[in-house]
Amino acid sequence: MTARFALQQLQQFTLAATLAATSFLVGCSTTGSDRPNPLLALAQGEDQGNFSIAYRPVEQSAELTALKQILQTSGTYEATITDLNAALSLPEDVKIEFLQCGSEDAYYDPNRRSITLCYELIQRYTKALGSDDGSLETAALHAGLFTLFHELGHALIDVLALPITGREEDTADEFAAVMLLWSGQGEATLSGAEQFAVDAEEWEAVPYWDEHGTDMQRYYNIACYVYGSDSQRWQDLIGPDRLPEERAELCAEDYWRKSNSWNQLLAPYLKRQIELTALNETILRNAQRGF
Repeated sequence: MTARFALQQLQQFTLAATLAATSFLVGCSTTGSDRPNPLLALAQGEDQGNFSIAYRPVEQSAELTALKQILQTSGTYEATITDLNAALSLPEDVKIEFLQCGSEDAYYDPNRRSITLCYELIQRYTKALGSDDGSLETAALHAGLFTLFHELGHALIDVLALPITGREEDTADEFAAVMLLWSGQGEATLSGAEQFAVDAEEWEAVPYWDEHGTDMQRYYNIACYVYGSDSQRWQDLIGPDRLPEERAELCAEDYWRKSNSWNQLLAPYLKRQIELTALNETILRNAQRGF
């Protein structure tokens, strides 16, 4: 076989594969009802969606009003959305709303393509964790940041139809940890782990049949990712009341696997490498302001 003939064969094979892939995508142009197929949108070079954020008014609560002011004026969440919109192609819009819900909650609604973060939930974690570093403002931002990324994980799994094989709640935890650790936000990631330790102390145990893991399992998993991302920096996480050495030995490999998995899952949808530059700059400014 000559080199020229081999090249012609390769070109014909490539053309056939491209046509087959295009036909497959057109044939599967919707997922579910009339939802756009993210693979088709990607094949057509379309970026039709963005994340957006809104802070809804608070009624008859001075504490929640003050919390809303902290979250909104910090610019932390706007910076997060700016970074993600610059990096990710989405087939449709996803709305993020901070609300006074009347309960402590956060959730993603696949029917509305919306994320709801309740002021009451962030307030709860702020009060529980704020005394550790003496700054309620920092605790509020960190608590909300991990929760936001957890719900963003749910949103991306849905709108991009990402192929996951484990429990979605665990996968959303992993997304939140990996994204924050990629940007060097270990403190915010650790705050997320500590939220589950708070839940384990104050709430009833999660039923074994629940879609969530137990709170302490989630605590140890996230703490493990933090330690595995930089064992020298986070060596204080090892101890009798924190990560046991038997688990710590596995953390670097665990973190690498989760990081690599998310890198591959998101690669087809990247407009550029995810770098949370605006978020980091905003957090630095907040630190200088005393947040």
